[in-house]
Amino acid sequence: MPDARTSGEPSLSSSHGSGKLPCESTGTVPHGSTSYTYCVVTIAGSQLKIIEPQDTSSGPLKLAIYLHGDGARAHDGDTAPRLQAPWTFTHRVLYVSARAPNRCAWWTKPTLTTCLDDAPDEDRDLEGKNAEVFVQIIAALRGGWDILDEPILFGGSSGGSVFLTASFLPKYGNQYHGVYALSCGGEPPWAGHLDWDSANATLRGPSKLFYTYGDQDPLLTDIQDSISFFGAHSFPLEERIVPNSLHCAFDHLGRVTEVWGLATGG
Repeated sequence: MPDARTSGEPSLSSSHGSGKLPCESTGTVPHGSTSYTYCVVTIAGSQLKIIEPQDTSSGPLKLAIYLHGDGARAHDGDTAPRLQAPWTFTHRVLYVSARAPNRCAWWTKPTLTTCLDDAPDEDRDLEGKNAEVFVQIIAALRGGWDILDEPILFGGSSGGSVFLTASFLPKYGNQYHGVYALSCGGEPPWAGHLDWDSANATLRGPSKLFYTYGDQDPLLTDIQDSISFFGAHSFPLEERIVPNSLHCAFDHLGRVTEVWGLATGG
């Protein structure tokens, strides 16, 4: 990503990418009276479903990437693009739903071949292989479209939120500034620290974390520990606690686009 940042304010520079990415196949998702066409692309073992906004002709686009929870059902069953594309389509946002390389969970090792709803801690991707894949995905998208450098709109549910907070942000948050819409998940960095100095406003940029979770979520302690960690490391953040709610027992997909809209004025 071009290093055009001189302060914590969002940069208006962009990737100047062009040509898009070639589709391996296409699909459609209906929402109301509109159908949205997605392009299927595979980058470093991760399947992407990409939906362009209706207006791509008047300057750089924002980029939004959603990461599913364990089992990848919201991606494989098209629930995520069906519910999230209507907002991105009308707000000049390139939408991407990205499936974990192991086809199950972003926070577990890409070499795993068995998908478990409750994978053991030893299956965590402590080496950051999936974070490396995620960087390749962002680079490919920025090469195919003219994408604003920041903020990137990140979204995750459950394990997708765990990956963003525990692995990707600690390793690469200084390079990719963004809005983090974290539904029903989140952990402190697995390494116990960030690989960069978040007290440096230039490195931290305009990044902000938005946590939404139920007050009866079994992951409650992990989520609140994540909030405490990032709050203590200079990150602006907001949290919404859903009363009488278990794990992801609210509109966690809609909440992601709601956060993106609130954070970008849209």
